[in-house]
Amino acid sequence: MAVSSRYRWVAVGSLNVRNRLNAAENAPDFQIADLIAALNDRIANQTNFRFYSNENRVMWCSHLVESDDFYELLLQTGDKDVSGFSFFHFENREFRDIDKEEDEGGHYSAHVLISKAADIEGRHPTLVEKVPGIFLGSVRDYFTWACHDPSYEKEAEGPDGKPRQYRAIFDIDGYRSRTIGDALAEGVLTDIEFVSIEEDFALGHDELPIVDEVVRQAKWKIGKKVTEEVAQGIFGKAKEFFADFSDDPTSSQTYVRIKTENGQVKRTEIDLDNAQMLEQSFIQNEVVSDFNEPLPARYATFHPELVAKVRELGAKI
Repeated sequence: MAVSSRYRWVAVGSLNVRNRLNAAENAPDFQIADLIAALNDRIANQTNFRFYSNENRVMWCSHLVESDDFYELLLQTGDKDVSGFSFFHFENREFRDIDKEEDEGGHYSAHVLISKAADIEGRHPTLVEKVPGIFLGSVRDYFTWACHDPSYEKEAEGPDGKPRQYRAIFDIDGYRSRTIGDALAEGVLTDIEFVSIEEDFALGHDELPIVDEVVRQAKWKIGKKVTEEVAQGIFGKAKEFFADFSDDPTSSQTYVRIKTENGQVKRTEIDLDNAQMLEQSFIQNEVVSDFNEPLPARYATFHPELVAKVRELGAKI
């Protein structure tokens, strides 16, 4: 899969470093510093390659530095399951194919910036440059794997008086960003979608009930820029229209889509009964663009211009 040479999407997440949920009360705490120490140690000892998917995929952290506000990582990934590449010449309209060797794979790189400062909930804002194979979930899995080693575990006495080993656990959730009202101020209200999932009971053999899920959908296409006041009116009419759509309101969800100035379509679930629905938030995904040179699919080292742009995003969180 090719990536754009003009821009990159950046997923904004919230990183939590914790102990396992069933850990004893006196279990040791884990901090972001424990993750950084483990990654640095793996890089130094060249044990930083995580192979998975029957060893057809690999991810590794190749570089890690510390700035004033962020831990800055460069993640690499390889995927043997990708095909070769084909190119089309826009002038002479000829094709050029590049075959892939059996033991080769697509190679992509991504910058990951983790805020050194935690928020009030103890979570660290994290920005991930999105390329094939690297996203919030895969970064979490890599961190979990990196710390799953006796060298990075901590010991504490268990309830039975015997020593127990503990290792760091990681959660990375999407970071809640701009409100619906903020997005409406700059973007276009694309549509409102109503989805109902209901259970349909029928008698089967031996009079045992068979339960089928029935999915019903309806969509209002708007496709225009509206004010918050007009949007409130539209949501109100949507509530009336969808009132008889489902016999069970608890099985229904309503989604709104807003297209931003840079072409990104943001989608989030809304509660039509909530008078403050315009204050509900989207999961944050941002775009960085306007680079002096075309972006490559992989980086041999940190890309200074891209890192600077991602830092700017991080400063606004």
